[in-house]
Amino acid sequence: MNYTRIPKDELEELKQEFINFLVVNGITADDWVFIKENEPVNADEIINQFSDVVWESVLRSTEYLNKVESDTAYYFKCDAEEIHLIRIVKTTTVTEQHITSKKYSKTRELELFQMIQNGCAIADGKDYKALE
Repeated sequence: MNYTRIPKDELEELKQEFINFLVVNGITADDWVFIKENEPVNADEIINQFSDVVWESVLRSTEYLNKVESDTAYYFKCDAEEIHLIRIVKTTTVTEQHITSKKYSKTRELELFQMIQNGCAIADGKDYKALE
């Protein structure tokens, strides 16, 4: 797996997408029932593959990430080749703004995934654009 497995409750919300995934991979409803009951390791692998497909889709469409802490806020714009950061630091006397950019050190999607795992949230970009 490239990413984390989708939790069971979220998998339920993606039922139709999962059915479509099974169909595209040539797995009928009867096949899936058989696999779940008789081949649990194979069923887990199929769910893992589906999880990667879902994450990949979400990450490819992600354009902005935010992370807000008690005294620092990070606003990211995620372009195809590099990521841009506007960091706001509040001290007791002043608010500082820092702007920087860098190329991805890994694949774009894997780097964004790790940022989400570390507390970033997918954002609409309004904050980034307002600060830009």
